[in-house]
Amino acid sequence: MVTIKSSFHDVASWLEIQRPHFSALEIEKFEQAIQIAEQYYNGQVFYPTKINLMLHSLNCAAQIASLHLYADTVVATILYALPRYANNWEDVVKKFGKKVIELIDGVNRVTQIRKIGDLDLAVEEHEKKAQIEIIRKMLLAMASDIRIVLIVLVGRGELMLNLKSCEDLALQHKIALETMEIFAPLANRLGVWQIKWELEDLSFKYLHPDQYKRIAKLLDETRQERLDYIENMKVFLAGQMEESGIHDYQVSGRAKHIYSIWKKMHKKNYDFDSLYDIRALRVLVREVRDCYTVLGIVHTKYSPVPGEFDDYISNPKSNNYQSLHTCVIGPDNRVVEIQIRTFAMHDHAEYGLAAHWRYKEGGENNPQFEEKIAWVRQILDWRDELSERNDLTDVFKNELFSDMIYVMTPNGKVITIPSGATPIDFAYAVHSNVGHRCRGAKVDGQIVPLSTALKNGQRVEILTVKEGGPSINWLHEGWVKSAKAIGHVRRYIRNLHNEDFYEAGKEIYERELAKFTAAVRPKTDDIVSKMSHTNEKDLQIAIGKGDVLPNALREVIEKLILQNTPQPKVDLTALELEKRLQERQDKAHKPQAKSGSILVDGVSGIVTNLAKCCKPIPGDAIVGFITQGNGVAVHRVGCSDFNRQALLHAHKVVKVEWASAAKNSTFSADLEVIANDRQGLLRDLTDLFAISKLHILGLRSVCRNNKAIMTFTIQVSGDEFNFTNLIGKIFNVNGVMEVVRK
Repeated sequence: MVTIKSSFHDVASWLEIQRPHFSALEIEKFEQAIQIAEQYYNGQVFYPTKINLMLHSLNCAAQIASLHLYADTVVATILYALPRYANNWEDVVKKFGKKVIELIDGVNRVTQIRKIGDLDLAVEEHEKKAQIEIIRKMLLAMASDIRIVLIVLVGRGELMLNLKSCEDLALQHKIALETMEIFAPLANRLGVWQIKWELEDLSFKYLHPDQYKRIAKLLDETRQERLDYIENMKVFLAGQMEESGIHDYQVSGRAKHIYSIWKKMHKKNYDFDSLYDIRALRVLVREVRDCYTVLGIVHTKYSPVPGEFDDYISNPKSNNYQSLHTCVIGPDNRVVEIQIRTFAMHDHAEYGLAAHWRYKEGGENNPQFEEKIAWVRQILDWRDELSERNDLTDVFKNELFSDMIYVMTPNGKVITIPSGATPIDFAYAVHSNVGHRCRGAKVDGQIVPLSTALKNGQRVEILTVKEGGPSINWLHEGWVKSAKAIGHVRRYIRNLHNEDFYEAGKEIYERELAKFTAAVRPKTDDIVSKMSHTNEKDLQIAIGKGDVLPNALREVIEKLILQNTPQPKVDLTALELEKRLQERQDKAHKPQAKSGSILVDGVSGIVTNLAKCCKPIPGDAIVGFITQGNGVAVHRVGCSDFNRQALLHAHKVVKVEWASAAKNSTFSADLEVIANDRQGLLRDLTDLFAISKLHILGLRSVCRNNKAIMTFTIQVSGDEFNFTNLIGKIFNVNGVMEVVRK
């Protein structure tokens, strides 16, 4: 049996180590947790190592205790493996309280990251880096409590310490790669440096064994000797600062670790002798003047290395990082790097948007994510400043990473989607074709409704059909949450109706063209080119959608006719010709009722015009008014313009009614929509008209005081169009306050 070096040799000695730091009641809880663990862990090993599982759990719990993470976290660490061996584990540990159950459950879920598949899933290097970054964020998001991540990191450190006992060399390499790429950067971001250094060095040992041995050999002292050396210098410098009148200070030190040495040699192409920061000290003081006082002390007591002094206080880096950096020849002629800065400068470097972790990892700038990491680091630092152990428990609750969730494809690729997203959003995040053909989903092997809200860490499989497309009901029912998926569905629906748009547009196009004799009609290619379209069908689809209005088409045709018309032999001035064209255009713009659609006093065939002021359509109660030279104007009953004229000229009022032929005609009507102005409002309304197969002939829009007032002119059939139904649909659009037919 392989064991690791521990500061305790049995349960009793482990408890003795914890007694000075915890109350008698908390020690009693530890004893109860250990009794449960001994019952269920008996004879078990910590896979894939050969270490006894009980010993492993106590080692992890000891480290958690040293991080001052309170008794419930220590209990959860002792029992974190329980779900693997007890189906009713929640009942077993319920006496420890809800928080312990939540921590154990969280650790159990987060450790499923081991099942995501190989890290070389993505072929391209940049894709691999992006996938690794998503996995790191996924780990943080899956942890409902930051302490869960810390327990996982401590457990990973214990795994790496004992990885040598794993006989599967390929698995050794895989675990080391996971640790280096995912877990060590997480420890770095959270500021848990000791765990970070340990994970890096132990991973490096398995990933690059030859380089590890070479650098270890170049270091002519053990790591402990380097730590002792740094500790002696810390004591000496502290004494010197006290003598100089500096009493508010903090001195910390570190011995450069093997991986960081190799990384610097590799990145900057240095040889070992060129490295001056194998041993390093950091001095924090209250005032800027104290920084230079400490620098004077250091350079007086030790010889500075030429060319190795940088003053980033007077000349800050681009990210506003400030500090004094120097290298000196310390005791025994060994080079030591010393950084000196104020507490405020240190806080900015650690928690500010300078994001030291991003510099170390070479990642891209993401200010929102950096702010979240900075907050987590502050939480971890504050745990030492509170006298009451329970004061900070709820602060550890992690709601910082709840805006996005991270779920996996069946082969282990992690997909990022918004919180609350459904399998439909996931499908479109994979590929638009997968989204279009989505008909069902399995989450962790179980079939679920497409409306199911997904959660962090779930594995999702999309069930597709060979052909087909999305349903408009996905939008209406609110089953699609992400902007990407919503956009794909809307585009598909628009394209789906292109044939309908084509038929309607073709009819309008031919009708407008028929207003001109065959002798003067322009060539189709000329019309298409003039209107900046690729072909005749493309133009007709645009007309059907309402992107090109009939009057715009008519104006282009008239201009082309004018260009192609030879100069008349009669003395007709250009002004007179333009006047004639304008008269013809004005006549064409008048909304005339089709022949036979209106009966005047029961008689058909009389020239009638639909009044522009109220635009009546079949189904409306109507009344006529005899105009001078333009036949009978047909108004809706109650039209204010008609009422005003009827008071002055009552003898011109005539009875009119809709003829049966009206149902075969098309008419225009105006709808005024008042809504809270927002991005996407017009798109949502035009989508609704398109889905309802209504053509928009015109649109006027103004915005006042964040209120959008839009008047749509739409083409409707003469078969008694149902405005009530349409207005009801418009009211369902987000932000709409009022809908009125003009």
